Amino acid sequence: MDVPHVLLPSGFARAWSHEVPGPQQPPGPQGAPVPGTVEHLRQDGLPVSAMLRAIWWSEDFHPNPATGLPGKVRKRPVPSAGGCYPVQLRVLCGEGCDVPPGTYVFNGSGFSGTGGDLLRLRNHDDGTPPQGGPQAPARGAVVVLTVLPQRTLAKYYHRAGPLLIADAAYAAVALVHHAAAQGVDARWDVVAPVRWPGSVPEFALATVSLGVSAERCLQRRHDRIAGVSQVQLAARRSCEFSRLRARPAAGAGRVAEDLLERSLLSFPEPTPPSCSARILSAEPLRDPELADRCAGQRWIGNLDALVVFETPGTPTPAAMWWAATLAAHILYTALGADLPLEFRPVGGWTGSHSGWTTLHGLGMAIRKPLTANHERAAHAGQ
Repeated sequence: MDVPHVLLPSGFARAWSHEVPGPQQPPGPQGAPVPGTVEHLRQDGLPVSAMLRAIWWSEDFHPNPATGLPGKVRKRPVPSAGGCYPVQLRVLCGEGCDVPPGTYVFNGSGFSGTGGDLLRLRNHDDGTPPQGGPQAPARGAVVVLTVLPQRTLAKYYHRAGPLLIADAAYAAVALVHHAAAQGVDARWDVVAPVRWPGSVPEFALATVSLGVSAERCLQRRHDRIAGVSQVQLAARRSCEFSRLRARPAAGAGRVAEDLLERSLLSFPEPTPPSCSARILSAEPLRDPELADRCAGQRWIGNLDALVVFETPGTPTPAAMWWAATLAAHILYTALGADLPLEFRPVGGWTGSHSGWTTLHGLGMAIRKPLTANHERAAHAGQ
């Protein structure tokens, strides 16, 4: 299977058209079904397995909307940005890790054994890196974030591209923030989509380098990212529709503006010349046209604030990566500072307004009034 057209510039911008997706199709497997073995963990190595488990594993499940009983999708610490959980974590380990050098896949769905562990791959046809794709470092690890596009295409068709990128971006940024809490040098990088070997279509979109040498992993500004602990990750939950206020909290716009400003100071990527991020709160949030432009998600009118990431030109994958990684960075900057805020990614945007096209949105809800202590924590986290 060639790279899906929704991930190529020629088909990417179609996601913002008013064309309605077709009927829902079978989504395919939640995880790539590959054989592998669990290795004995070393206590003195780079804790790759523990870091991935912290961002990508949970014993709990989201409820089935039809029955209210636990379903099949785990309540991972990293939110899905609307892509129906397409992301897989492939791991290329060199020396110095808590597992021997080799190629691994994180069992985040429990498709083999109990789940929540690294499976070492033995055969060349079951998920080893493709030619021209990311390669294992001599020391440290490279986590390759791949996607199973059928998970998203089955429901959203031509609108799948931005959602696939956003889901991968939230996972990559979460891992870098968690690595900072562990004192591990880390950075994310976007890669050109490439098919990953295996029995189901799977494509690499990004990498996160962990503990890789400075020569290979040149730092931009990743060292200014605030750490997020395992406890903080486990406590994160997306804001629930039922708990949103009928009217936004007073001063929410100021809180969101302050958080955006601080997050931009530590964000390691420059803002593309054609893009911007701005805050919507109070009356603009209840504009019916705003909900119409994000697939009729009228619940956004009950948010305390919404960060929108926009471009005046034709949406591109590069612009979408900037929007989604910055949104995730805002979320994890607040989480690392223990701010009493909850967030929910908002995707599915179409059309444009006053010459601007919204790439992505990040909804925000305030749990309780901010205190001076929270303000100090936010500054310390930078």
